[in-house]
Amino acid sequence: MSMLIATIAFPAESCEPPDFDRGRHLLEKIEDPSLFTFDEPKIELEGLLPDLNFESDLVDEDGEVLIECARSAGLVVINKLEEALASRETTFLTVANYRLYISGGLSNGGSPTNTTQAIWDAYKLPESVLVGMGFIPDYELPLSRANGSGDRTPLTDTDVVDAIALGLGTSPDWSGANTLEWITDAIGKVRSHSGGGNPRKYHEKFAEAHAVDPLDDSFLAMYVDEVYEAENE
Repeated sequence: MSMLIATIAFPAESCEPPDFDRGRHLLEKIEDPSLFTFDEPKIELEGLLPDLNFESDLVDEDGEVLIECARSAGLVVINKLEEALASRETTFLTVANYRLYISGGLSNGGSPTNTTQAIWDAYKLPESVLVGMGFIPDYELPLSRANGSGDRTPLTDTDVVDAIALGLGTSPDWSGANTLEWITDAIGKVRSHSGGGNPRKYHEKFAEAHAVDPLDDSFLAMYVDEVYEAENE
């Protein structure tokens, strides 16, 4: 006896549900069938498209999956995923700004439930389609715009680090105080603003907010101003 579990992630702060209609629209624009991740195309497509004539309609003369067939299978996947997430067999929990949809059950070696299979099948879609619907294909990565959350959710630490990296990396020159000012303003979107305040109070607020004294952390301690450290020894 074993437990079969399927999960798919969505930004927890999003005010809108997954946009399945957008996924269907994006699916029509996919031209490259290799963007679909079918492990065994003939077997998987036969299950998704039982009415298809596989001898003539599955592949072209070179043995490549036809894009029309891949799109049709993708449409079935999206429809079944929409049904699965609305099903009583699916629940969700919120972890680290992710809403994780979960379905599954016990198995003694048999097939998974239809709902579980529908969630697993979602990962066969092109990643751009999954992201377009609002899902986060790889939720082991920090939630960020680069990982699919887009502008529908609040800024995250990762977004601000990305913004600072872009700002520094695309600027031919760094203008000293002006550069520090816009970095401070960017950080202020996810932390209490770090400019022009009392250093001791900022240190205390930081330690309280994060339950760690940065001076006790080998990485963070490198970034505490040396003058401030000397004054407080």
